[in-house]
Amino acid sequence: MKLGVCVPYRNREAHMHEFIPKVAKYLKGQGIDFHMYFCHQVDDKLFNRGATKNIAAKHAFEDGCDYIVWHDIDMIPEEGGGADYTFPLEGPRHIATQISQMDYTLKYHEYFGGAVLFSKAHIEKTNGYSNGYWDWGMEDDDLFWRANKEKLTNNTYLYPERKALKYFSFTGDNSYMKIPYNQELRNLTARSHTVSVLVRAFQQENKLPIYLIGDSTRKYKEYPILRIPGYDYGFSFNNSRAISLQYWNSYNDHNYMWIKRYDNQWSWVTAVFDNEDKLSSLYLNGTEVDSKGGIGSPSPIRWAGRLKAYGKQDLYLGISPSEPDDSPVKYFRGDIAKVIAYRRALSPEEVSTLHTDLPNDHIVYIDPDNTPQEVGKTNIETLEELAVIPNSILPHRVEGKFRCLPHEDEGIIDNKFVKGETTAKNEERYVLQMQQGKIDYKQDGFAQVEYELVREHKITPFATMIDIKL
Repeated sequence: MKLGVCVPYRNREAHMHEFIPKVAKYLKGQGIDFHMYFCHQVDDKLFNRGATKNIAAKHAFEDGCDYIVWHDIDMIPEEGGGADYTFPLEGPRHIATQISQMDYTLKYHEYFGGAVLFSKAHIEKTNGYSNGYWDWGMEDDDLFWRANKEKLTNNTYLYPERKALKYFSFTGDNSYMKIPYNQELRNLTARSHTVSVLVRAFQQENKLPIYLIGDSTRKYKEYPILRIPGYDYGFSFNNSRAISLQYWNSYNDHNYMWIKRYDNQWSWVTAVFDNEDKLSSLYLNGTEVDSKGGIGSPSPIRWAGRLKAYGKQDLYLGISPSEPDDSPVKYFRGDIAKVIAYRRALSPEEVSTLHTDLPNDHIVYIDPDNTPQEVGKTNIETLEELAVIPNSILPHRVEGKFRCLPHEDEGIIDNKFVKGETTAKNEERYVLQMQQGKIDYKQDGFAQVEYELVREHKITPFATMIDIKL
């Protein structure tokens, strides 16, 4: 098996002189037969990393390589760091998972850059990189999304198979449920407690645009899943595509936690409040949120003082009574299958098995088969389908440590794109077109890349420079 090391290249001569001998030494140490291909864009257009990666891969396969690794020139595998460059049998393999630039953690949980291995069959399915991203950003995310659409990601589920699920459907316009106050709910949120919902959310782009970093007018907006009104307590789905939890202390200080989730994903979300240690924990599908992987906020977090008491307030699903009638975030659009509450902090073990072993000391338990008569439903439809509950979408990964060579940060600084408008255009293309299914990736990628070959020459016996114009 021969590996083609495919590197997009422009104005990185110092990096190249370090990359070639060190990566070659690492691959030889693994006993891998390889050749390196540096695709050098020599025109005066904006750099196109996706197209240059596709071109390098074309030359690698034409030269007889059996598989390729798309590799950033500033990523050097560390000896003994575990980066596995062997043939990727299970699916495209991401190996740049622990990089020095991020204190040897992931940039974010869907990060698919640095070094990824693809077989020829994987490229035929995904059509490789898009050729439509110019300058910095989003081409790696686009490749990950293609892999996910082709079922080449490491998807796991809360249940091993689809199962019948009944749920309440909320329109986003006028539907909600009201759980009247009773003694069981008295001061629930002022002490140790647990609240859990099984929910599927949808964006409401007719009301608010999806949150984009490159949009200077962007604002986070929260659609109410579960609410105690006033200083609104509860779960939301927001326009940045995350499920969030907000709560308050007795000083009216705001606390906020979140989990990254896409539209149309069933999610079992649980919030646990331990009043003794003053810690709140947030769980997705029984697993605590992990900020290190970019999947959400830190968990647990500590609050100050005492938790806010709400008195004799009713509990609401799908509506925030605190919002005015004309507010775009007054109503939630989506589905709720279960709502459960306890007057104690469930243990991590109990949360991990809520889907199979529900503790019976709950004070609230609502689903379509078990709704107390006093619960009010307005414009609610009950539906049923065969459903799955996905965990976070992840690539196939083998943990690999990489040293990142010094370079200017071209990404996000102070929540703004360094490259400004060009990256903002890339973000719009990825989020609003690719992820929304408006781009046919079978017609934009490896098979369609067009270029002018200027020159091809060896720079070492195992490295070739390919000068091209786009």
